[in-house]
Amino acid sequence: MRVPEYQRKSYVWRWTAALAGLAVLTFALVMALVVTPSTQVRAATVSTLASATLSADTQAAPPGSGVYTSLTGPVIVEAAAGEVTVGTIVLSAPSGFEFRTTGTVTVSVSPTTTAGIKIDTDPLCASADASEPAVLAATTITISVCTVSTTASTITWSGIGVRPTGTGPTAPPFDPDIDATCGPGVLKAFPTGNIILDPASTSTITGIPANTALGHLAETSGAAATITWSTPLGNGSVDTIVGPGTVCVEDQFGSGAVAAPMSWSISSAPVGATCQELVAPDANTNGTGKAFTSLRLGHLDGNYQVSARSGAAGPTTDVSTASGGPGASCAPPTPPTSTPTNTPTPGTPTPTGTPPTSTPTRTSTPVPGAATATPTTGPMESVTLVGGTCNPVASTYPNGTPVTTIAGAVTPPSALISVWAFQAGTWLGYSPQFPQASQTFNVDRLGVAFICVSSAANFSRPKI
Repeated sequence: MRVPEYQRKSYVWRWTAALAGLAVLTFALVMALVVTPSTQVRAATVSTLASATLSADTQAAPPGSGVYTSLTGPVIVEAAAGEVTVGTIVLSAPSGFEFRTTGTVTVSVSPTTTAGIKIDTDPLCASADASEPAVLAATTITISVCTVSTTASTITWSGIGVRPTGTGPTAPPFDPDIDATCGPGVLKAFPTGNIILDPASTSTITGIPANTALGHLAETSGAAATITWSTPLGNGSVDTIVGPGTVCVEDQFGSGAVAAPMSWSISSAPVGATCQELVAPDANTNGTGKAFTSLRLGHLDGNYQVSARSGAAGPTTDVSTASGGPGASCAPPTPPTSTPTNTPTPGTPTPTGTPPTSTPTRTSTPVPGAATATPTTGPMESVTLVGGTCNPVASTYPNGTPVTTIAGAVTPPSALISVWAFQAGTWLGYSPQFPQASQTFNVDRLGVAFICVSSAANFSRPKI
């Protein structure tokens, strides 16, 4: 059916009007979404918190030093003019801490023009300015706001000092699951808390209500003062690992010294013993003042003494006795008596212990690095390694072959393996069982290496 032209025009007008109305509504909604949030989020903020962790050694009560720690801030920033009203702003210290009452805490405002906030030490605002000293008390710091800003302003506190009062740490009931071997068997709780906007403040700050944190303070243990072995390493067979042993490090107040740096050493061992080493010694004490290490006993019977120190505390020692020896030596073989051409005279091997009494025999004296020909390739051969000694071996591996490749060619892998090479006037040693005490290096083509094994094994290499 044909629609009269006037009706078609009427339909077109109606659709055009509807679309125009929808466009206006959409624009209004978009503007509401864009404009409304910006008016809601404008509020003052604390841009810098006055926070610190304080050592118990600085506490006010003896034997603390009473030294104050200087804080940075706090800093309050207006997002819009007029967010800080006339009145007092009072900072309050948390329980267990006190402010320094000597010297000066300066409160400054930017901008310093007439558009910025003006403050005064005097609550009557007799000499309001952009920078004034605050009124100090042991638990509060007070400044008076005398004018409201017409340009958003920033208020900064400088020179605040704080220290622990000495009321902590507090000791909860004995709990053997927490700390039965260090200190009194409790995990002491040091004071911690926030510097807050005191409710006694009469100035209202948009976005920063009363009790808002303006900084965080925490007391922690003092420096290490004493160190003792609370769990001994124990005794064992030669070439075995004993421990872990535990040391307890405490500060001058008898609390576990947390994160105190540790220093360990094997301070004595039987003459001629090799293989002894510390296994996984802690670099720092844990959260209760304890630190751990294990000890690999050497290959000879006798006493092995381990020393532990933490800062000025110690050293303290523990003795482990090895028995059932002798075991397999970890010392490198004696270097050749002749000096290879163009090679520095061998020095004393760096690994701890005395080399074997017999000098391994080799059929030739290759010059390290002298061969330049391309390494030959060919079938593999198996070389028998005598257990309990160091075996001289030669290899046609290419220059730069990782020592790990050489060690990986020894079977069975359960045998205690060490690989030694004499390079640049020094001995280099590697053991896959003890990577923490090993050196990683490359073996040169046709270079002589010594493979020491605790029991008979085979070494697979390219046939020479």
